[in-house]
Amino acid sequence: MSPESPAFTVAAVDVSVVRPLRHLYLRPDQPVAAVAYKSDDCETCHHVAARDAEGTVIGVGTSHYADRVAGQPPFGHPGLRIRGMAVTDAWRSKGVGAALIAAMLEAGAEAGMVEAWANARTASLSFYRRHGFSEVSQVFELPTIGEHVVVAVSLAKWAKKAT
Repeated sequence: MSPESPAFTVAAVDVSVVRPLRHLYLRPDQPVAAVAYKSDDCETCHHVAARDAEGTVIGVGTSHYADRVAGQPPFGHPGLRIRGMAVTDAWRSKGVGAALIAAMLEAGAEAGMVEAWANARTASLSFYRRHGFSEVSQVFELPTIGEHVVVAVSLAKWAKKAT
């Protein structure tokens, strides 16, 4: 975050904090239950939220341990799946997404994960590329959600930051 950027903080949160933004930005035309992922309550799940100076949630993300089995090899094991990232319109392009993904990648590297991956919406590919992810699959359609691509990144550089 540059000195002229508005202030926000990123911290680990309960799943109940991330679901409202997930619903609003990722699956607004679906029932609220559609943003309750099966992995949300797993032991290795890590939810993060960015809050502005007033404490309003302005961005969210979720990660959990899951090896990538789709896309092109090599597959880095153990793996960290990134999902459910959303940033409010007013806070896009202000470093919020970068701070959220950094928090998740650092936590994953610290826990010994080797690779992070995501089913990225094609509209978000430039974001993932800026953070070192590469596309490792062809475009595929997730029904009712849209076109996605599997993206992956080595956590080697993040492991160095976490130590």
